[in-house]
Formats: sequence, C-alpha cells, structure tokens
Amino acid sequence: MFPKKLWIFPIIFGLIGAFIGLLLRYAHTGAVIFSSFSYKNYLHAHSHGMLLGLLFNAILILVWLNFSRKMDRISFRYYISMQVSMAAMIVAFIYQGYAFYSILFSTLHLWISYILLIRLWKRLEGNKELVLLVKSGIFFHFLSSLGPYALGPLMVFDMRDSPWYQQSVFFYLHFQFLGVYFTWMLALLFKKATVILNKFHVLIIVLSLFFLYAHTLDYSFDNWLIQLFGGLGSVMLFAVLFHLRSFFYNSNRNLRNIYLLVLTVTIVNFAGSFPWVADLVVSNRFVLIAYLHFLFLALYIPFIWVFLGKKISVYVWILYAVSVIFSEIFLLFPGAISIWIPVSVMDLLFYAYSGVFLSIAFVHLPIIFTNKNIKILDQ
Repeated sequence: MFPKKLWIFPIIFGLIGAFIGLLLRYAHTGAVIFSSFSYKNYLHAHSHGMLLGLLFNAILILVWLNFSRKMDRISFRYYISMQVSMAAMIVAFIYQGYAFYSILFSTLHLWISYILLIRLWKRLEGNKELVLLVKSGIFFHFLSSLGPYALGPLMVFDMRDSPWYQQSVFFYLHFQFLGVYFTWMLALLFKKATVILNKFHVLIIVLSLFFLYAHTLDYSFDNWLIQLFGGLGSVMLFAVLFHLRSFFYNSNRNLRNIYLLVLTVTIVNFAGSFPWVADLVVSNRFVLIAYLHFLFLALYIPFIWVFLGKKISVYVWILYAVSVIFSEIFLLFPGAISIWIPVSVMDLLFYAYSGVFLSIAFVHLPIIFTNKNIKILDQ
C-alpha cells in the first residue's frame, strides 16, 4: 500500500484539530471570533480531531506498517470509511455539539475501528513479545469503549451529575492515552531500538496501566487505596522501563529522547500518587490540561514525527519545544507569571499555542503537497 494514501488523513486532521485548538485559545483571550461560535462545540471537535483523527490514525498506521506486511485492500476500504466518519464527526460537533449526528458518526467510527483492529490482529507478525504488546493495545481499545457505552444508560437513569458519568469519560481517555497509544508506542520504540522483551516485561507493563486507572478515580472518590494502586502502577511502570535502559545507549538521539520522555511520563504519574498532588490536579483544571497536553504535545506528537521518517528542520524542533515548554509553564504557574509579566496569562497561552500550531503546519503542510512517498523508518 502506498503510505501517503494512509498518512494524508492524520496529517490533515492534525492540522484541522490544531487550528481549532488555536481558535479556542484565542477565544480565551476575550476576543469574539464570530457570533455563532460555541466554545463547547469546538472543544468537542478539537479533542476528537486530535485524539482520533491524528493520534489514533497515525499510531495505527505505524503499527500496521511495522507489524504486518501491508494493509490489504479490504482493510484500506474500512480505513477510508473510518476517515469519512471522522470528518463527519468533526463537522457535526461544530454545528450541533454532542447530539444525534455527532453521536451517530462517533459510534460508526468506533464500530469500524473494531473491524479494522480485528483484521490487524489476524495479520500481526514479528517478535512474539512485541506482538503481544500490540495485542494488549488492541484489547485496551475494546475495553476503553465501555466508557462511552455507559454514558447512554447513565443519562437515561438521570445520573449525568453523578461521579460515574465523569468516570465513564475518564475511563475511555485513560485506556486510550495510557492503554492503546502507550502500548503501541512502546512496541514501535522497542522494535526500533532492538529491545529484548520477555512475557514478564509485557505483563508488568499491562498490569501497571490497569493500576494507573486509579489516578482518575481521585476526581470522584477519596480513599487511600486509590493512591496505593496508582502509586504501585507508576512504580511498576517506571521500574520495568528503567530496567530496559541499556538497549537505548547505542540508539540514535531521537529514540533516546523519546525514551527519556516516556520515563518522564512515568515520573509524573508517580508524583500524582501523592495526595497533595492529586488534590491539586482535581481542584485546578489548568494542571489537568497541562498533564494531558504534556502527553499529547510533548510525547505522542514528537514520537509520530520521529517515526514518520521525514526530515524536520532543527529550527522547527526548537520552535515546537519552546512553545510546548512555555505553554506548560503558563498552565502550571499562572499566578507567578501574572506577577512577573504584565500580560494576561490567557494571551501568553495563545502566543505559546500559536508556536505549536505553526510547528505542526511546518511539518504537515509539506507532506500534503508533496508527490513523493513518505519513508517509514522500518521500510
């Protein structure tokens, strides 16, 4: 299969999602974009576009191209159908928010992804332990979908204001971000760095990701067991990944950097096991956004760009890194920033995300307009 036929969709959805995110940041500055602008509708379009349109598509392509021979024609048609659903979903969210058509197309997207991942499962080949890690990610995808399915019954029983409604959303996000994407990313990273795994390593990784779900329960419940299991999961994950560090000594700089970012994520999760940190995340939405954006912007997007195999200018990397770092600082320390800088924190965040959007545009636009094939690292 000609890779650009696969890559063009996450590249375009990434641009669209990033632009909508920039609009949302501009709206936070107090500017009026247009009279019919609905912040919540555009927020849904932004999150789904980036989460499913960019991340899910891109990492799925990398897994398919690295752990099977190629995408067959029938699977490719399902893949195209999923992209049509994705595009319709974004439009529906913008025009009506979370309503009939957005639910229809998001459900259709999910069901098509089931078929596509089952077909991928049957075609997986390569190192048994790495394939097991990929299969774990597929299992997490099916598991995560229980969250959205629970929303309907909770609404029917008038439980929208209950903690379980929010937990249904968190359940989906956790097992997507730290289930599907994380395990697939590790499988790809380990393959490229020729890491030697055994089944015990895979078991510890999968079990730790289950335990880390306890961190999301902090938003609704207060129990010492939550911190215990969350802490245990973060320690297990850090221990197994740190144990494999020697395999990255002779890897290229990009792979080592991704590995260090992965370790940083495990350390951040360990910090979240302490009650005062957990309380800070629960009570401060900026801190929660900083964590999610750290996962998305500081880990997954650089990972995708590195494995895309496209040469990226060092100046683009610097712009992107500086923009992401400053956006995290502005989110984590808005009080201190407002004292030292006579500019609104919301304006500063808009400037930082402008840098992020420009970086994404500098990487993605040349891919859209080039006629050349995209070189995957393992091809």
